[in-house]
Amino acid sequence: MIVYEEEIKFNKEDLRKLFLSVNWNSSKYPDKLFKAIENSTYKIFAYNGDRIVGLITGISDGSINLFISYLLVDPSYQKMGIGKTLLNKMIKKGDFNRIQLITEIKNKEFYLKNGFTKDGIGMFKIKW
Repeated sequence: MIVYEEEIKFNKEDLRKLFLSVNWNSSKYPDKLFKAIENSTYKIFAYNGDRIVGLITGISDGSINLFISYLLVDPSYQKMGIGKTLLNKMIKKGDFNRIQLITEIKNKEFYLKNGFTKDGIGMFKIKW
């Protein structure tokens, strides 16, 4: 059963393995990566037991803007609604007018299905 929590219950190696599972270069810098996750304004993790299988992080001004810096799910847990649940939980963190992805867009179709728009710069969701 997948459980969603805001508490970090993993170590740097567990985090590195998750990022390696989706071939992200961030996995090469486990110390910096762990610190980046810790220092994010918002963070939500998907756990299967003790194992981290997905996460989302966001940086925000607390009012208008939310910038999603990471959203990833271990490939063996994809297509189970985990990414969508993480995204929806993050969006509900505040009454944001603009949600912008500030990470490499690996799955454009996922974001389009979840109400994001693509422009020449990246992907975003606006609620004005």
